[in-house]
Order: sequence, then structure tokens, then C-alpha cells
Amino acid sequence: MKKSHQKEKPLMKITVRYAKISDMRSKYIKGIISLTAALFLVPGCGKVSTMYYDAGLAYLENRQFPEAEENLRISLDSEAKTKECYRLYGIACLSNGKYSEAVDAFIDALHTNNGSIREIDYDINYYLGLAYEKLEQYSDAADVYSAIIAVRPGETESYYRRAVCNLHLGKLSEADTDFLVVTGKNPSDIDKYLQIFFAIGDAGYKTEAESYLKALLGSDRKISDFDIGRIYYYLGDYSNARVYLEKAKDFSNADTYLMLGKTYEAIGDLNYAGSLYSEYLNAKGNNAAVYNQLGVCRTSAGDYEGALTAFSLGLNLGDSEWTGSLMFNEAVTYEYLLDFDTAYDKMTEYLKKYPKDEAALHELTFLETRRSGETETPQAQ
Repeated sequence: MKKSHQKEKPLMKITVRYAKISDMRSKYIKGIISLTAALFLVPGCGKVSTMYYDAGLAYLENRQFPEAEENLRISLDSEAKTKECYRLYGIACLSNGKYSEAVDAFIDALHTNNGSIREIDYDINYYLGLAYEKLEQYSDAADVYSAIIAVRPGETESYYRRAVCNLHLGKLSEADTDFLVVTGKNPSDIDKYLQIFFAIGDAGYKTEAESYLKALLGSDRKISDFDIGRIYYYLGDYSNARVYLEKAKDFSNADTYLMLGKTYEAIGDLNYAGSLYSEYLNAKGNNAAVYNQLGVCRTSAGDYEGALTAFSLGLNLGDSEWTGSLMFNEAVTYEYLLDFDTAYDKMTEYLKKYPKDEAALHELTFLETRRSGETETPQAQ
């Protein structure tokens, strides 16, 4: 970061899920379980009723990961070294970006086995694979997923994650074989195809990723107008995306409005995109994802006050899925308004909840240089 005169335009957090816009030592494996819905969701098996354990669990469920990690560490040190506590501690470390510590915790959890395989062991192995992925130890991660598949061949998520690892290892044929298993079990699930498209592209195979989606469009598979529009959007063909998404526009489905609005944003028609989001909100009421995208759109159009209103309304809904994006975007918008003190306070508040966000840490470093009152318009990229 240059402290003196110029700075890149701060980025808005536009959360884009692959399916919707609402936009990890194999020898230790003793058994293996189905993927839980999210890192912070915890099944209640064998819960230890102790003060630090209970506090750590509560913090984890509230996504307060640093506090969860600290309390669970103390529980392991002073209360009981249970499988469940090692597992939760590993999840907290994983969420805090401490991937090596997470690996150690999950292995320690597996070591508590007394010869029997429990359901929780499958789940722990899955998290172990995720931690290895975060460490870019893709061969170790693939071994973990292979062990899961050996015991539970019907779980497609392990095939998908092993395929992602094989992409990073340059094993394209093996990855393709696993992807075929995933789509073969879910042939009508276009979200899965899009998930695979992003995985291929993220691994550095942009041409192959585009070819994958184009082949899907050229197949005889029955695809809805909304899904065709989404595919064209992600291929960068906004003209065709607009045609199909206009036909799919439906008040009962916020995603149709989000996709169509984003298409018009990509074309450059910010006013119409904003009107689409407002139209949906006026008709259907509150939706945090739509408020977030409306705020992003208004920021792009230079309407910073309108953007702040949208982000504030979105935050008031208390939707945990969108709280992070809305908080980040609110802080950045104050930066656009040159209100660096408020932007700093908002970004600090955001980092208390998401302490490992590199983009936020980068912004906070810049804002620390502007709190004295120096005013300077953020420079466009």
C-alpha cells in the first residue's frame, strides 16, 4: 500500500455463490461422515458439560471464531481431551486460518478412537481434508477423500473435493472422472455444473472451464431459461444472458432478479439494474442479498448515500449469510465518502468478526493513514 498519494479503488464484497447470487496423514484415518452444512454448525454428540467447552461451542455457533478457539484450547488443556472438543477446536482453527493447527487437532480427535468408528469420525476426516486443501497439500487431502469414498461411495461431495485436489495436482483425467460421478448422481442439478465450472477455472484452466459450460449448453439436457441465462452470464455473454433472464424474471425467486440485475450491471446499465432490485424489494419485502447487491450497484453509480441506506436495511435483517458482505461494503462506502474515521471504525468492527479477511486488513492499513483528516478521493483501477 502506498501511504502518500494514491490508492487502488477499494473493492466491494459481492458474495457470489456458484449456484446462486444471494453472490481440506491418510495413515491416521480410522473412519469417516457426511459433510455438515457449514463450518460453524455442530452436531450435538457427546457434549461435555464444562464451562470452557460450553463457551467455545456457543462462540462457534455465533461465528465468533477467535473466542471459540481460545475457550476450546483452554478446555483441552484444563477440562477434558475429548474427540468432540478436538473437533470443535479444529473447526475454530480452520475458521481462523490456522490450518496446521487444525490438521493437528483433527488428527488428535481421530486418535481418541478406541477401535470403533463413529459417525463423527467421518465428519472429522472431511474437515481434515479441507485443512490439507487450505495448506495446499492436495495429495494428502486427496488421500483423505479417497478414504471417505472407500467407506461411503455414495457421498458425492468427497468425489467433488477429490476432483478439485486432482485439478491442482494436474491430474485432469482423474478430476474429470470424479466430476462425472458428481453430475451423474445429480444430472438435473445445474448448480453442480456451475460449481465444477468455477473449480476448473479457479485451478487455472480457464479455457477448459469455458468449454465445460459450452458443452452443457450444446447438450440435449433440458435446461430452464434461468439456468441458460446463468450459464451465458458466467461465460461473459451478457446479451444472451439478458434475453433468457428477462424471460425467467419471477417475483417468487429473488435469484432471477439478482442475476438479471447483475447482467445489466455488467452491460453498464446501472440505473436499470438498480430499478430491478428496487422493484423486487418493493414487491416482496426484505431480502439481505438483494439489499447488498442494490448497495453495490448504487456505489458503482456514485450514489453513496443510497448505497449506505441499502446496506443498513440489509444489516437490519440479521441474515448471518450476508452480514459479512454488508458490513464490509458499508465500511468501504464510508471510505468513498471520505469519512475515513467512520470507515475505520466500521472496518475494525468487521474484522472483529472476520479477523482473517486479507482485503479488510489491507483496507484498514490504508484507513489508518487517513484518520488524521487528510482527504483524497480513492483512485479508480
